[in-house]
Amino acid sequence: MGRQRRGVSLARLLFRRGRRILPAAAAVSIVFAAEQPIEFPHNKHAALNLECVDCHSRADVGDAATIPGIGKCMLCHEKIATERPEVRKLAAFAAAGREPPWVRIYRFNRAGHVLFRHASHVRAGIRCAVCHGDMAAAVTAQPLVKHTMGTCLNCHREQGASEDCAACHN
Repeated sequence: MGRQRRGVSLARLLFRRGRRILPAAAAVSIVFAAEQPIEFPHNKHAALNLECVDCHSRADVGDAATIPGIGKCMLCHEKIATERPEVRKLAAFAAAGREPPWVRIYRFNRAGHVLFRHASHVRAGIRCAVCHGDMAAAVTAQPLVKHTMGTCLNCHREQGASEDCAACHN
């Protein structure tokens, strides 16, 4: 019986011969079947001609496209669709002064030391759908695109963006 190879430590993958080498899997973590506390139909909101930044307000000026707070949701839902069960759940969180415990579906793995900045991508004219898929057609918040370091590098090459490791990793 042959010797089984044990897993390679992340440190050995990240640093080999004094050079930083990041495995593709270290780039991004995706939650595939997240059960959200409230159904959020992106498609219904997009049908109202809402843009991503109407809810994810920091995406065009900050590093992260944050999940909107309950106050942002209630700006509309204090009066709109108040009879719907999911909006009632939202209103209950607001009345309790609590944020819904949303499960983030895209996040970069800390081991990848990624310094992703939404704002620079928005300024470069990269549409949200390039990285997030057609969320405007999605009924629930779910990952529609699988990211690896390779997909990011391919896009950088296509766009003529920096391929220097330090541009995206610290």
